[in-house]
Amino acid sequence: MAVWSPLRFNCGRETANRFAIAPLTTDASNEDGTAAEDEIEFVRRRSASGFGATISSATYVAQDGRSWQGIGAAHQGHLSSLHRLAEAMRAAGGLAILQIYDGGRIARPDLIGEHSMRAPSAVASLRPGARTPRAMTSDEVDSLIASFRDAASLARAASFDGVEIHGANHYAVHQFFSPRANHRADHWGGTLAKRMNFPLAVAEAVRDALGPKLIVGYRVTPFEAEADGYTLEDAKLLCNELSRLNLDYISISLDDYRKIRPQRETRVYHGPLETNNIPAENPVTALARVIAGRSAVMASGGVGTCRDAEGAIELGADLVAVGRAVVVDPEWLAKVRSKNEATILAGLPKDEREVAAALSIPPRMVEYLLSRPGWIPRL
Repeated sequence: MAVWSPLRFNCGRETANRFAIAPLTTDASNEDGTAAEDEIEFVRRRSASGFGATISSATYVAQDGRSWQGIGAAHQGHLSSLHRLAEAMRAAGGLAILQIYDGGRIARPDLIGEHSMRAPSAVASLRPGARTPRAMTSDEVDSLIASFRDAASLARAASFDGVEIHGANHYAVHQFFSPRANHRADHWGGTLAKRMNFPLAVAEAVRDALGPKLIVGYRVTPFEAEADGYTLEDAKLLCNELSRLNLDYISISLDDYRKIRPQRETRVYHGPLETNNIPAENPVTALARVIAGRSAVMASGGVGTCRDAEGAIELGADLVAVGRAVVVDPEWLAKVRSKNEATILAGLPKDEREVAAALSIPPRMVEYLLSRPGWIPRL
């Protein structure tokens, strides 16, 4: 069965099966960006069930782009923490991949401290209460690319098997590609081709830092449902260019791979969904056709059973990233492999006090999960 077969990446690394743990925001690291003990245990317990790869929570590359109280790869002081995290992610021998990001205009003022919020352009996010950032100078853009390169070098030193660039979900790399967020008129914006320059430069910098024998992945939002957002046709052009760079995989970020629904920028989880730019074809199939085997394709969103995973592969994916299901049941993959899906936990315990202890979820992460009504079911 395809989901249990190995997959060899372009770089030569091999995953034992087609299942990966999706990057899961814990919001639970220490204030200095080192991983907390309960965060390490959260990762270790889930990785131990036999996933082919584990992708870390979003890891900031620069202090002034921090959007979560999450782990950092911004300086040498983070190296020891990253090494411990990589070891936990390989609890059952799977690949350990560090996801790196910058928040841009959705960085949190309480986390970036005295730094001013910077972004491609002086355009505020659609999130309620968002502040208007200042436009980055050309030198700052170059510096941010260097920060991604340096973070990748730290990942290599910390013994990760690879790095995933977070180019999705409205973070800075996504912002440079978005016509809503990027109003620049220089090398980094103004036309579709120029809006691709920053994502491509980051991908090249990360590949250069890692060398040819480690994994480089890129996570992309396939289209923006917000008014004036980029379309699936735009994303096809970006993925085609990314595939020329010998990336190992491109991950397509959707809330549910079947429903053609990307994460909304507002992070308001009630009310009607935006319906702009909705493509007729499933983005997994459309982007897989453009990528054409030059990189592996990863699908995410709504994978709760083995059949769900098979469905994603039938649409064109080579790998599936599992998120909410493995949050709810740390032993999810072991139950799927042994064909005991009837025993998979269906939701978080009703008693909030039981969630952290029973499921090895950091208390701060529990608060975050429960703040998103309806995102994860409760028993």
